[in-house]
Amino acid sequence: MALIFSETVHATAIIDPEAVLAPDVQVGPYAIIEGPVHVGPGCVIEAHACLCGPLTLGRNNLVGHGAVLGKSPQHRGYRDEPTGVRIGDDNVFREFVTVHRGTVQGLGETVIGDGNLFMCNSHLGHDARVGDGCTIVNNALAAGHVVLDDGCILSGNTAVQQRVRVGRLAMLGGMGASSKDIPPFILQQGYNCVTGLNLVGMRRAGLSNQAVAALRQAFRILYREGRPISAALDRIAADFGEVAEVHEFVEFIRASRIGINPARSSERENYDVH
Repeated sequence: MALIFSETVHATAIIDPEAVLAPDVQVGPYAIIEGPVHVGPGCVIEAHACLCGPLTLGRNNLVGHGAVLGKSPQHRGYRDEPTGVRIGDDNVFREFVTVHRGTVQGLGETVIGDGNLFMCNSHLGHDARVGDGCTIVNNALAAGHVVLDDGCILSGNTAVQQRVRVGRLAMLGGMGASSKDIPPFILQQGYNCVTGLNLVGMRRAGLSNQAVAALRQAFRILYREGRPISAALDRIAADFGEVAEVHEFVEFIRASRIGINPARSSERENYDVH
């Protein structure tokens, strides 16, 4: 490794000769870039951050103070294979975020899309897949092989178990945890407990009134009528399957390998919690 100084790279930063940085990349004091790391235009690497290759960063990403991207996975079978991390554009990784590389037992790389926000101390495990526009709040933990679909939210101090998938615009409320898949548009709180629809998130994303109304009915059929899941999904598909969001909801659950969680017992559907 070498000390490199320029108008955009601090004199105390350590950058590996294998690293390739766009000319305008800013690198702060004591940052470390080791191995085959590719950093695209407009990226900012703040003080004490650590980037470990193989790692690719797209355009306009912010890597905050003390964040560590691309370190080896926390996996007992890892034997220093050259697995990696691939990150898109316009992501923010705040202070002390950790993102681990993939494994040969998994998909070989951890992949993050565009426009995601990882808040302080959040963690993304090996072989995870993150779509676009997700929000991972302070101290949230997503284990290995987790899939986070577009626009989902993991609130503060939450935990998602290995191989769980969190659907589009779904939300796991603060201090919650899930060992099963969370369908699109669902709000889940506590431990493995569905509490309603993420109405606020759906409205912010611009879902139509028709889609929201159909999802309300789908929620009622699946979670409140006591039907077997397969029968409930058949009924939902028959009654509301022409609505794209309902079709997405049904197909997500049908494709789940680990199942979904039940709803909280209540006389009132808790749709309005967000």
